[in-house]
Amino acid sequence: MPRRTAAILGAVVVVAAVVAVVALVGGGGKGLVPEAGTGQVQTVAPGVTVLPEAARRPLPAFSGQTLDGATLDLASLRGRPLVLNFWSSWCGPCRAEQEGLELASETLTRRGVRVVGINILDDRGAAASYLEEFEVGYPSLFDRPALLPARLGALGPVGPPHTLVVDGQGRVAASVSGVLPGTDPQRQAAFLADLVDRVS
Repeated sequence: MPRRTAAILGAVVVVAAVVAVVALVGGGGKGLVPEAGTGQVQTVAPGVTVLPEAARRPLPAFSGQTLDGATLDLASLRGRPLVLNFWSSWCGPCRAEQEGLELASETLTRRGVRVVGINILDDRGAAASYLEEFEVGYPSLFDRPALLPARLGALGPVGPPHTLVVDGQGRVAASVSGVLPGTDPQRQAAFLADLVDRVS
């Protein structure tokens, strides 16, 4: 075999091996979120972290009025996973993920997972109009002074959007800072559903 042909074949083999390793490291098609690690906080995508069980802390007590006038106590939802999405009507990135959140809510609700919005730093009328515009089907607590983020401390949002996944024991298990990953609502919904599975 000529030396040049052998060199080309060797390079092809190396590239194929690298691709195979990258595929394995990247999940190999097992889902949108990598497999569990060694009990340390994991960054599974930009802005997305999963907390190991030993590092999870209880969700602070919080109750209040939803934007449709009902009263909701987050403690009453303990026992099943819970998704909290912090949002504001003036927040452009919140709008970019809202359809994905709604799709995720439809899927997750059928599996017994609750989705609750936490409207922060906002005007009640503008927030209500936002919910009507996007036909949001899950409840949103009105938290204009951002009391829950303050109680969460480092686990809370710096600003919207921010999503927390709370496990069935009422502990914060994962967070998404910023827009849900995904190039379209279907991918965003699939990512969130996969994240919930990951920590449940």
